[in-house]
Amino acid sequence: MLNTFLMALKRLLRALGPVIVGCIFLGAVYLLYREVSKYSLADIRMSLAQISTGSIVLSVLLAVLNYLILIGYDWLALKAIHKSLPLSRVSLVSFVGQAVSYNFGALLGGSTVRFRFYSSWGFSPMDIVRLVLMLAITFWVGALGLVGAIFMIAPPEIPPELGMHMPLDIRPLGAILFLIAVSYLIVCKFIHKPIHIFGKEFAFPPFKIAVAQALVAGADLVAAGACLYVLLPPDANVTFIQFLPTYLMAMVAVVLTHVPGGAGVLEVVILHLTTASPQAVFAALLCFRVIYYLLPLLLAAVIFAVYEVRLQTMQASGVLHDAGRWMRAFAPTVMAFAMFVAGALLCFSVVLPMSPERFEMVKEWIPLGVVEMANMATGAAGVMLLFLAFGVQHRQRAAFRLAVAMLCVGVLGPLLHSLSWFVSLLILLVLLSVLSIRRKCCRPSSLWRLHITFRWLFAIASVLVCAAGLGVLIHHFDPSDPVLWMRSGYAEDSSRLLRTLGVEVLVLFGLIVGYARTAPLRKRWKAVRRFRKK
Repeated sequence: MLNTFLMALKRLLRALGPVIVGCIFLGAVYLLYREVSKYSLADIRMSLAQISTGSIVLSVLLAVLNYLILIGYDWLALKAIHKSLPLSRVSLVSFVGQAVSYNFGALLGGSTVRFRFYSSWGFSPMDIVRLVLMLAITFWVGALGLVGAIFMIAPPEIPPELGMHMPLDIRPLGAILFLIAVSYLIVCKFIHKPIHIFGKEFAFPPFKIAVAQALVAGADLVAAGACLYVLLPPDANVTFIQFLPTYLMAMVAVVLTHVPGGAGVLEVVILHLTTASPQAVFAALLCFRVIYYLLPLLLAAVIFAVYEVRLQTMQASGVLHDAGRWMRAFAPTVMAFAMFVAGALLCFSVVLPMSPERFEMVKEWIPLGVVEMANMATGAAGVMLLFLAFGVQHRQRAAFRLAVAMLCVGVLGPLLHSLSWFVSLLILLVLLSVLSIRRKCCRPSSLWRLHITFRWLFAIASVLVCAAGLGVLIHHFDPSDPVLWMRSGYAEDSSRLLRTLGVEVLVLFGLIVGYARTAPLRKRWKAVRRFRKK
């Protein structure tokens, strides 16, 4: 009876999970919109320009240091379950796993990357479950211990507008959190026999590893917080010890909500808890997302592309070792995630207006008709890439060929509609990386035969909602105004964006209709109806 109840509860939570995450995401986007809409794009752009080159370089160095520290998570987890791997493999799975998890979270299968790596190295499913559990324990021991220590040493002020009925003195709360972390260390010190939880055996790691877990997680959070802190303006009037608890609470909120990449959640928490200028903090967060989230994912894709080229050379010469085989097996998954980011980047690139300097250059060099067509083509290519990434992940030939074509459009489009050479360069890197796996994408199935998951569809909807919301926030247009749809001119950014959003909606509608007419989705709805009848 109890097992039946637990299984029913598990199915219910699995079904409601994406809905709950979606509600949290929409709420975070609304709160972020309400906060940022008070400021103009010029204010945010000015704040971005005020971030010095030295601060950006220092933030990049801290991000590199942080990703090196993150290797300790997997290394200690392996030690805790009495497994060992070469440091090169641990470093690779840590970097790729963290880069994917930070950008997509568990909702899109960030943990799947680790599962595929470790299973190919001979780990059993139970070993991988224990390892992932140790990764989570490492984070929470470090987070609770660090937050508790800071609350006791330098308690932050909780703004009253958050509606959090916190006591005037939060030191007791800090002591409780710190004791929870310390209790884990005590248990590891004195309990050496495995315990059984819900019929599963769990063994605590040795005391030395438990202490190392707390230290590694604490160093990770401090380095990540410093990566964002150095991007804040000098006149923010906030010390690092004052800013650190804000970042820690934001990261805890991101982990608890499971929103992919913490989109909106990270920004809302930090904007509300930081006393610095909101537009300066928002600009720092934008820069932080590029440095800490986007660049590592693109770097992971480039690493796989370079390695794939080397493996093809080695295979041609008759030399191919085991590492080459499992690296090639994971290349499509990493490229698919990079392609998804490229599609999101294109969707956002059509929303952002040009700087005055680039506006004059576009007006002088590029005909208006080319600008209009390139803008719409870029948006359509972005939406297509969000869908096609799923097909590339499953090594589908048709999806790969169409994705390459869309990436080519993505390289040319930003240059033609706004001279955005940086966006074009990033898309070009993704294109070159994706081309390296053309031999892996050889399955001849139809584009519409894939069982695309509802979670992937939710991620696509999240990107499009954020892009459209950002467009409304920046341009303040009324979509119901028929005159706005017909205006044309270099300075008519609102009309151009509205037409591009219309094209994106049409492309999205066509993809959904095409997928809805295929067997996989019909089978799903039949299964849902049968389940309801039961």
